[in-house]
Amino acid sequence: MILLVSLFGDIYTNNSRISNIFHYTSNLTINVVTSDFNHGSKRYKECIDNINNHYLHVPAYKKNISIERIYSHIVFAYRLKKFLNSLQEIPTVIYCAMPTSTAAYVCGKYCKKHGVKFVIDVIDLWPDSLRPIVAGIKNRLLNLFIFPWKYITIQSYKMADVILGESKKYVNEAAFYNHRAPIYPLYLGVDKKGVKKLVAESKLTLNKSNEERWIGYAGSLGMSYDFESLIKGVAVLNGKYQYKLFFIGDGVCRAKVENLINQYSVNAEITGFLKYGDLLKYLSYCDIAVNIFRDKTKVVHSYKFNDYVATNCFILNSLLGETADMVDRYKVGLNFDFKDNTFDKVLLQCLEFWDEYREWKLNNERLVDELLDKEAIYSQIETILSK
Repeated sequence: MILLVSLFGDIYTNNSRISNIFHYTSNLTINVVTSDFNHGSKRYKECIDNINNHYLHVPAYKKNISIERIYSHIVFAYRLKKFLNSLQEIPTVIYCAMPTSTAAYVCGKYCKKHGVKFVIDVIDLWPDSLRPIVAGIKNRLLNLFIFPWKYITIQSYKMADVILGESKKYVNEAAFYNHRAPIYPLYLGVDKKGVKKLVAESKLTLNKSNEERWIGYAGSLGMSYDFESLIKGVAVLNGKYQYKLFFIGDGVCRAKVENLINQYSVNAEITGFLKYGDLLKYLSYCDIAVNIFRDKTKVVHSYKFNDYVATNCFILNSLLGETADMVDRYKVGLNFDFKDNTFDKVLLQCLEFWDEYREWKLNNERLVDELLDKEAIYSQIETILSK
């Protein structure tokens, strides 16, 4: 029996890492452990417990960066430890998605005690990726958590027998502390057929003028993203081009985004939370999609980038490293930064030469075929977990 552990997502969530791994390991005996709280919507999930799928109850929280969230994650780790110790059958393999570090630490300790193969999957570099956010928060208690958090993360890396990660940078970060474990960088992946099917099945009706350029930002309105640079940058189009900016999603920063929209007089709409197929339908109508994170972020690859590629958007990207390399190499968009080559300049360049750049949208097909094809990526998982 193989146990999959992930605080975020579940096997019924479209395009979550845990659901992809579950569905691509159908020939194996798989049990899944996750939490009963939806991080994105900040609501409890409609849990469908069965013999192979287990939800651990955790306290709710309202803010992404808060003591309440840290407490909720610690409770998950505590209840995970109790769950593992209650198992009648010891797993042959435990896979744990990181974050969270506390859950991975608990799994690692259990695996070492019982001689179980321990596989980590580095989806984000906690707590390093949170430093640009926490740095702006005057909360000493929050900052104090960073140091033991980093220690637990490193210990989890060291205990792993196999290291997976959603980018080369992430697996190399973990491998820096663990030279014996084999590493497998596995991107999040794009299912072209699945995306086309979801878009076709969406009941949304969207009306778009041929003269209007649609600019999309899809996903969480969370604290990891620089919404002021995005909205202020789009404002330079006022009086020059017909456009509409769509925030396809929702989150804790919604009020801030609404205030910025009003402050800069931007033609924009926030859709709120949508079904995944409806989100993709919006993106399929967008000409341009914006992949913008805070300056100095540790993120190098994201779910939203994959959604933009899957729907053939022209992508304006702020991430460095592998994502920037993909944008340049495959000509699927333009990269920008927060110093000289800023978002507003790149956006104006994009629209000034739109007749040329719109053809680049077709290059997303080759990027998927050569690097991001979900079938090719996840077909490796069964062998990695079972060998």
